[in-house]
Amino acid sequence: MGRRTTCRFCFTGVRFVTWTCVPTRMLEIVKKVGTFRGGSSRVIWVWLLATVAGCGEDPLPVVGSDAVAIVGATLIDGTGVASISDAVVVIADGRIQAVGTRANTELPKGVEVIEAVGQTVMPGLVETHAHYQGEIDRVEWQYRKQLYLGVTTSRSIGTDTAEKVARALDARNGQIPGPRMYTAGLGFSVPDGFPPGLPVNRPVTEEEARSLVGDLADQGVHFIKIWVNDMPEPGLKIPREMRRAIVDEALQRNLIPVGHVIAEADLRQLVETGVRDFLHTIVDTEIKPDLLQLMIDTGLTFSPTLTNIEANWYWAEHPELLDDPQIRAVFEPEALERWNDPAYRENVLTSDGLAEGKERLRESMAFLKTVVDAGVSVATGTDSGAPGWDVPMGWGTHREMQLYVEAGLTPMQAIVAATRIGADLLSQGTADYGTLEPGNRADLIILNADPLGDIANTLDIDRVMQGGEWIDRVALMPVQ
Repeated sequence: MGRRTTCRFCFTGVRFVTWTCVPTRMLEIVKKVGTFRGGSSRVIWVWLLATVAGCGEDPLPVVGSDAVAIVGATLIDGTGVASISDAVVVIADGRIQAVGTRANTELPKGVEVIEAVGQTVMPGLVETHAHYQGEIDRVEWQYRKQLYLGVTTSRSIGTDTAEKVARALDARNGQIPGPRMYTAGLGFSVPDGFPPGLPVNRPVTEEEARSLVGDLADQGVHFIKIWVNDMPEPGLKIPREMRRAIVDEALQRNLIPVGHVIAEADLRQLVETGVRDFLHTIVDTEIKPDLLQLMIDTGLTFSPTLTNIEANWYWAEHPELLDDPQIRAVFEPEALERWNDPAYRENVLTSDGLAEGKERLRESMAFLKTVVDAGVSVATGTDSGAPGWDVPMGWGTHREMQLYVEAGLTPMQAIVAATRIGADLLSQGTADYGTLEPGNRADLIILNADPLGDIANTLDIDRVMQGGEWIDRVALMPVQ
């Protein structure tokens, strides 16, 4: 019999991870692979009858002292294919070396074996819409909260000063604990426009706007954000010509433009200028077939932020959760104190705006289900850190997945949104994280319970690994 080896091919959206090489190196393989691409499922039959060059016949080599094999867990690899029972995940040098079943995956010599029978292994989570408020020490604390809850990659989208951009890059480079950070620096709006009161870029001329994009490029940002929605007073929306100038300058500098929109007309105009990454949902109209087709044809991705909508009343309806030690640890103190006040909660539940808020959530959940069913990509973005701090850092990403399932997605679709799709969005399709496949960075979570049976089990975390290193969760975020 041939010896086991590991090769990795990727074509037509199909990922092969483990092969058996026979002495003649001739393979006759039939793989039935279900893939998830933005919510649509398709089954691809691939017949491969070829000579496989490059499949070595040596067993897996001896590895260094940092090598780990997680053995016996159920594996959810983040690609959307069916989970693997009694799986093996081999990690060395910060990356996934091999994955497969225990019966078919050979362990390298010298590897540390971690028995994980009864547990589930899945990729670390990707948060695509967060804001980091307060002084730098507090920002670093917010990073740690996310990492504690298994958010190993995050994007700060529009409220980072130059100092916060530098700190985000420190986290990205591993100089301080935190997710793998992406940042947009300070986003763009219009004087006196949305978001009210925040010191973001508010140019009055196209030339000024282009200059500010250049300043952000010099800081090392990855994205350029534009807020495109009305303030209560008419006319306070960033002009179309200004939007075009910002997007054009961003693309010239290899920065990715991101649109905060809630209206169909604004979405269409930004798509024309080259924007493909959108925050929130369209709520001013029904999603008609031609709009859906535009989303599909142009490859849009949405980060709906359902959690931030719900957070306006969620804690008033579930005050018992305010006693959960984990939630208390990751809540900002001001928000926790506010929601712990029974009078405040009562005011929320009796306010005139409650019904309107719930209708907005219902519309956004319907949007989510509609676009995912049509094949549009959706990632997990929560608006954590938005004014009010009602969505705790890290926890919100898990709650967003729960709301996706409540909207009608499967738990697997919600997990893929929070892993592969988010990674593809932030890396522009070149991610080496977000899925547990050979060659990718070893960002993963070990759970004590199955999230495919109950998506809330993503919060039942035993361990978190980032870049092949176990996170000391106790030191990172003491929970009492």
